[in-house]
Amino acid sequence: MTYRNRVFLYITNEDHLLVFDHVDFPEAGTQIPGGTIEPGEIPEDAALREAREETGLNGFSSPVLIARQKMDLEPFGKQEIIDAWFYHLQYEGERKARWRHAEQTPGDGSAQPILFELYWVPLHGEVSLNGADGMYLEQVCERMKCE
Repeated sequence: MTYRNRVFLYITNEDHLLVFDHVDFPEAGTQIPGGTIEPGEIPEDAALREAREETGLNGFSSPVLIARQKMDLEPFGKQEIIDAWFYHLQYEGERKARWRHAEQTPGDGSAQPILFELYWVPLHGEVSLNGADGMYLEQVCERMKCE
């Protein structure tokens, strides 16, 4: 069993949520940006760093903590326990329909970049996220006053 500190990022632009799919691993499902908190890094800084690294975007609001939870990921197929911080960030820039971005420092320890296809989904619709990613989406909707 491995242990890791992680951030999960609900990035919104108006009434849309930023999600991504792995181009080369579609079986991974639709996810939200996030990643490992580096040793000595505070979670808020990790949230902003991961937002930039995984999306290629800049211009995020300060992260707002939605929840913190220790989780055993065995039910999601991983032999890992994480201490997870779930943050909400707003992005005020242009909302492109879809784009691809390569994560240059993947958290899985591989040396190869991971290609993501990113896109926005309406918060007021059915949002289906993989694994633990959707755990606190309802709280983000409450903050955003989703219809």
